[in-house]
Amino acid sequence: MIPASLGQLLAKVSKLRTHLLFAPSYFTTARLSNQNSKPHERNILLMGPPGAGKTCVGRILGHRLGMPVIDIDDDVLERTWGMSVADKLSEIGGDGFIEEEGKAVCRFAATGSVISLTGSNPLHSDAMRHLKRSGLAVYLDVDTEDIMQRLSRMKVNRIVGQDAGVSMREILHYRKQFYEKWLDARVLCGTGDSVEDVADKVLRTLLRYEDSESEVFVSTRSQMSSDPKFFSDVVIEGLAPDGGLYVIPVKKTEKEFVILTRLYDEATLQVSTRFLEMPTCNVGNAENLYEKLSEALRKRGIPWDNLIAFNSDNASVMKGRHNSVISRLKTSQPHVQDLGCICHLVQLATGCGIRAAQVPVEDILVGIYTHFDRSAKRCEVYKEFVDFTDSDHLKLLRYCSTRWLSLLTCIQRVLNQWDALQAYFNSHEEVERSVKVRDLASHLRDPIVKTYFLFVSAALKPLSEFNIAFQSEGIQIHRLEEEMCRLMKRIMGYLIPARAIVAVPLREVEYGDGHQLADEDLFIGADTKAFMRSAELPVSAEKKIFQTVRSFYEEVLKKMFSSFPLDHPLLRDLKVLDPAARLNITPGTELSTMVCRAYGQNFADQSVVPLKHLTDHQYLLELFHGPTASFKDLALQLMPQLFAHCLPQMCNYLILVATSGDTGSAVLNGFRNLKDSDRERIAVLVVFPENGVSEIQKLQMTGFQEGNAKSISVLSNFDFCQRSIKRMFGDSSLIGHLAVEYATVLSTANSINWARLLPQVVYHCSAYMDLLRNRTLTFGDPIDVCINYRKLWQCHVSPVCQTNGNTHTEGDLCIQS
Repeated sequence: MIPASLGQLLAKVSKLRTHLLFAPSYFTTARLSNQNSKPHERNILLMGPPGAGKTCVGRILGHRLGMPVIDIDDDVLERTWGMSVADKLSEIGGDGFIEEEGKAVCRFAATGSVISLTGSNPLHSDAMRHLKRSGLAVYLDVDTEDIMQRLSRMKVNRIVGQDAGVSMREILHYRKQFYEKWLDARVLCGTGDSVEDVADKVLRTLLRYEDSESEVFVSTRSQMSSDPKFFSDVVIEGLAPDGGLYVIPVKKTEKEFVILTRLYDEATLQVSTRFLEMPTCNVGNAENLYEKLSEALRKRGIPWDNLIAFNSDNASVMKGRHNSVISRLKTSQPHVQDLGCICHLVQLATGCGIRAAQVPVEDILVGIYTHFDRSAKRCEVYKEFVDFTDSDHLKLLRYCSTRWLSLLTCIQRVLNQWDALQAYFNSHEEVERSVKVRDLASHLRDPIVKTYFLFVSAALKPLSEFNIAFQSEGIQIHRLEEEMCRLMKRIMGYLIPARAIVAVPLREVEYGDGHQLADEDLFIGADTKAFMRSAELPVSAEKKIFQTVRSFYEEVLKKMFSSFPLDHPLLRDLKVLDPAARLNITPGTELSTMVCRAYGQNFADQSVVPLKHLTDHQYLLELFHGPTASFKDLALQLMPQLFAHCLPQMCNYLILVATSGDTGSAVLNGFRNLKDSDRERIAVLVVFPENGVSEIQKLQMTGFQEGNAKSISVLSNFDFCQRSIKRMFGDSSLIGHLAVEYATVLSTANSINWARLLPQVVYHCSAYMDLLRNRTLTFGDPIDVCINYRKLWQCHVSPVCQTNGNTHTEGDLCIQS
């Protein structure tokens, strides 16, 4: 099923067709990771063949990360069996050993540990599923020759599963498929790498795994003016706006100033903003940062008097009262405007909303925490509460100076423990005879207070998301005005009809009495509505709650309008930086799941792209085993999975595609095979020329007319189809209409897109690995790749055209080799 609004839209479509000014900002562009810190709360599972060095590497990792080290052989199997692994193997033989080993591992549990697996653990599916529920599998991929030499030195001439007549090399090759099946991350170990070298590689892999969002892409056509994007942006956009391809730039680890200039062009009589410089500073104290700023000005002959504004986060080195960058600036240039850390505005707006509602949310949160925190006796009593609720002291977060980040989490965790907290304070109300305890007990019994907590939990989500987004360590300031306007519109949409916001300047939107939604249409959250129904509140209490909700929204908006400099020219000019970062695809399990869904059952051949020997040293890679018999299936089975993962969750998406051939059926098939939750919000519509495709292509495409994938033919040529779709994307009124009436955003699947290119790169690599596997090559040997295709298209040349020596007229099918 797809949402009614998106379904209605698809149904309709199927029926139709120089003066210099200066302003610096400070940002940290990369995380400075402490390798002694613990990168994972989950276990780290070291996996690989015997002789890969898992045990030694595990000990080094455990020491560096401060994590317990567990060796499956010594700490699990031998303790479970009461005998050595070698004795157990001799007792039951190789056939039963893997099963007995798997049973023992399935009974084992640990958290936050470095675990060295045996070489045969990955051969038991149940054991690996059990381990991976709480662990990240890192495969130590050691060259087979190195393994052979190590095993020889260790006098190991036989391993589990090696039957008579099977060589060591063959059994190692056989096991590799199981390691690759379960891995989350692979560490390639070079010939001669020491265990310390391998441990360093594992650490770097783990840190990269944790920090995968930091990898950004920039356009090949520009360095500073192009927009760095995360992989999710690249999946959605494909080609960069300036026509370049997206690539990963060289990373920086320094702290940086972003310096902008405002220039008056006497020829055009206009003021424009330009990026001037991004000086870096390796030692980020106030003195060095201030000197870097001075150096940048001196180098260009810019007087300090031209400095007009300064913006940064609230770090003490930047905004402290003494010996900070801003204090030094104010001493020498008192006229400089400090824009502050404007994202703190959301904290202020939230506080205004909560105070206007006159429900003591903050007092309750602080009261609960301090009740257990400020008394040794209560701390002892609290242990009973911890055992009963399966929580811990830190789960009820202290409501501290960073409450603008912790408020939502505090409220949610108190809601999760509401019944237990209510029972606790009710039972202690008379015992302690404390006014605070009686007040807390009274609040926790009051259904109106709980209703308001549930409402605030729902209403704070967009505010909290905004705050968190601006705590990232990449450059964000250019997005501030745009994101704040989006946030304000979203809050307005909770209070007034959506049609009152569309195409109206933000400051002119009426959100006061007489313009607001009826009580039943106000946004209060599904949990809040459900609780109000179950609590059977009197009409007067419900009326009071909705008045409180209105007061919250009104005060939040009032504070935002009064405090946020919506019309400040500097904020608009900062868009010249615009690296526009969004969430990257998470590595490991999620990506593996997508790959399995894309290629697991959809291809006629189990190897997906089998490599066939032709003659001598010539091999053929077969790319036609996909569901539509097109090589484009290789990309378009995975791309929809990536596309769905990368798109925001709050909207429907209609993907428009113009095709002149097999792209259409491949796109339709790929997007139809999304999981149910993604098909409900993502639809694809393919437009193709009625007389411009082959009969089999037409049959493939017209077969998709249900659910979220549809196609329509047009009595014209492909150019018309393509131009029409481009016009739709350029029609702001159409885009606005779809967004308001159908909650639907238009998108497309660009062909020059890493989500489509990567799977095609992979099958070239897989062919090389196949050649290694059958010993045609040794690693590092060069190969030549010949890409041969035959292109079939409908001739649109009139009256006649020549191809390959043949003369034909418009409408004929032409073949080009």
